[in-house]
Amino acid sequence: MRFNRILKSIPLVPRLVIKGWTRQYEDARIILEQNGDLHYLNISARVQSFLVRGGILATGVMLASICVLLVTSIGLMASRAKLERSHEEVYRALLSSVSDNDNPDRLSMSEEQMVALAQTIRDRDMSIRRFVDTSMVAVAQENVTMKSQLESSGLTEKIVKIIQQNSANGGYALEDDVKDNPLLRGKVAEELSSNRGMREVMYSLPSAMPVPNYSVSSDFGIRRHPITGQTHFHTGVDMLSQTGEEKVHPVKPGVVVLAEFQNQLGNTVVVRHTNGVESLYGHMANLQVKLGDKVTLESVLGNIGNTGSSSTGKHLHLEILIGGYPVNPQKVIRTAQYVQQIQNQQR
Repeated sequence: MRFNRILKSIPLVPRLVIKGWTRQYEDARIILEQNGDLHYLNISARVQSFLVRGGILATGVMLASICVLLVTSIGLMASRAKLERSHEEVYRALLSSVSDNDNPDRLSMSEEQMVALAQTIRDRDMSIRRFVDTSMVAVAQENVTMKSQLESSGLTEKIVKIIQQNSANGGYALEDDVKDNPLLRGKVAEELSSNRGMREVMYSLPSAMPVPNYSVSSDFGIRRHPITGQTHFHTGVDMLSQTGEEKVHPVKPGVVVLAEFQNQLGNTVVVRHTNGVESLYGHMANLQVKLGDKVTLESVLGNIGNTGSSSTGKHLHLEILIGGYPVNPQKVIRTAQYVQQIQNQQR
């Protein structure tokens, strides 16, 4: 009784469906008369239940399919309207760059014009993609070359990170372009980021020798000390002038952070460059700069000399330090000069 009361409160169609699905069917016999003969057709309760429930399921599937088709049709219509609005916005944006865009008739577009505009945009997009792909190949090749040069210069990964961490912040950021432009993602972004990082390191390195024509009397690395005779690590190179030119120039523009006489190195100058790079000049005959002076490649720091307790003859002791760590001056300067040559060829 309670189920019947609940059933009566449900709308007609769902009520008929529930009643047909839950009904307890019994075996039935249909009597047919033809030409005075009686025929009996037996229909079991199971067959009745199967036919009714199967019909309900088939009807439900058909109604669900109709709903899906309606939703799909509405979605397609909405997508088409959105695409048309997008094309219209692109068209208006293009017209805004034309000087004579005051004519309102030009803002109306036929379907053929929209298709033609879309094709034009697609062709331009393909051209840009081909250009990006070609450029990426060139950047990747340049990265291989620069990586090889950095490795040959003897710069360790730690020293490279010191330069990159001391690079100026702000200004142009590659990440912004990558985020806003889908063409600059993935492998392209990796190559561009790697290229920019290595170029920062290369451009930070000194690119000029302090003496134009020179020979090396003692190289960078382990050697026997000329006075004590003990094995030690020589943190720079000792240079002799081949032409009698005794003026000492900075290896890179910068600021003088030390200009004084020291016991072992004699008259010594230290110039601070960018990104944690410094250069040291020792055993000079005199000092022609003072603390705080800004110097260029043409500035004269002093003259080659023989001052200091560790000097055994007239020469220049040159050191290049990155983050306080000494590196091989000749290798580092050759690497920077190579980058300059590449840059000049690209101009």
